Amino acid sequence: MEEVFEVLQKHALLVQGLWVPKSSLLFPGDPSKSLARDYVLLLFSKNPFISYDKVNHLSTSRKEEVEGFLKILAIESPPLKGWKLKENTGENFKKEYPDIVKKQEQIWKAGEDNVTNHIWRGAKGGPGRTKPGTVIKSEKAGNSDKVARKVAPGAHAGRTMSDETREAIPKALKKVFQTYKVCSLQLIRKGLRDLALSQSTLLKADARLVVKAAYGADASEHELQDVVSQVAVELHGGLFVMKSSQENPECDPLREVVISLLRVKDKLKKAEVTAAAQVSLKRDITNNEYNKVMSDFCEYKGNWWVLKSGDGKPS
Repeated sequence: MEEVFEVLQKHALLVQGLWVPKSSLLFPGDPSKSLARDYVLLLFSKNPFISYDKVNHLSTSRKEEVEGFLKILAIESPPLKGWKLKENTGENFKKEYPDIVKKQEQIWKAGEDNVTNHIWRGAKGGPGRTKPGTVIKSEKAGNSDKVARKVAPGAHAGRTMSDETREAIPKALKKVFQTYKVCSLQLIRKGLRDLALSQSTLLKADARLVVKAAYGADASEHELQDVVSQVAVELHGGLFVMKSSQENPECDPLREVVISLLRVKDKLKKAEVTAAAQVSLKRDITNNEYNKVMSDFCEYKGNWWVLKSGDGKPS
């Protein structure tokens, strides 16, 4: 039975004692739908009844998405002014498997802030946003501090990520780049989601971190790239590599030389690397460090070193 639960928790979440498939599995290419469904499941994980006010202040498009999932998962009750979970709660399961219930509660708690922050963005009001009816007026530059105080804690103008997510992504990226040495921005998004999926059943601090980081996968290209650039460098073709080697940090000086060359060229020969290293490092490089650096994110083809494809195949 333990093996069954282990597999189940990789692909499903517990809501009121009932197992439901993870949204990322149902809508892998549609983060907006995944977010709307996650919001509904998050609310139901707390209470089998969702009041109208949890939905009414959402933006029009977001409200439509959320109500679409409510119609699937719940029954509307106008007299009670809300929605009731369609299925009876699994009280027997809760009593029989309290450890699993507790673990699932931790998973919901770890991702709660990011779900609510994303779902309420652009809404009239809600958790992590201004209260319904509040108007944020523009201020002159001299009063910018007043504007800042009117922005909710953890939120910044022009951002779609919470501060927790922005802090978690660089740490999670180290794990992604351990698997894929060269990543496109699309592969980074996939890597963050896959990482969260694989570790979401664990209670370790690292697991909670990658769950938070996964919400950054839905950010705009500009904002995600801004965070990625903290630990990685973009080369030609929109491909990224880590600034520092996790396996061989002692080779980072030569790594910087190679990265500089690959930012302007799509293939290299040893003579070019050796010459550039003599200029930058003021010394001859060894074959050992050369091979370590080049094989990390390049492959040898037809007498040339070329950047790995970043196509998602583990290196």
